[in-house]
Amino acid sequence: CQLDWPKDRLLVQVLDDSDDESIQWLIKAEVAKWSLKGVNIIYRHRKFRTGYKAGNLKSAMNCDYVKDYEFVAIFDADFQPCPDFLKQTIPHFKGNPDLALVQARWTFVNTDENLLTRL
Repeated sequence: CQLDWPKDRLLVQVLDDSDDESIQWLIKAEVAKWSLKGVNIIYRHRKFRTGYKAGNLKSAMNCDYVKDYEFVAIFDADFQPCPDFLKQTIPHFKGNPDLALVQARWTFVNTDENLLTRL
C-alpha cells in the first residue's frame, strides 16, 4: 500500500483463502484501514481452495476490475516491497513486448524466525 506509484493506476488485491475467521477479520480490518487512507484496495476471500495459491491467483485475475490495469505484481504475505519496487521493475516492460516477467531480489520479514526461514 506504500508503493510509489500513481494511485489512479494502482489496485491492491488482498487474496485470502484461509478458513480461520479471526485471521479473516484481521485482514479485513487492515484493508479497511488502508482504504480509509485512500488506497484502492480490495479484500477477496475464497471459500474453496481449488488449486491452492495458484488457483487463488487465477481466480483473482479473472475479476472484471483487474482488466483495467496493464501490469500485475504478485507479493506473498511475508514480502514487503520497497516503495520504489514498481518504478524499478515496470520500465523493463515498456517497449519490450517479448518480456513477460521480471523476477526481483527480495528479503523476508521472518528471516530469523526459525531454521526453515533461515535456510
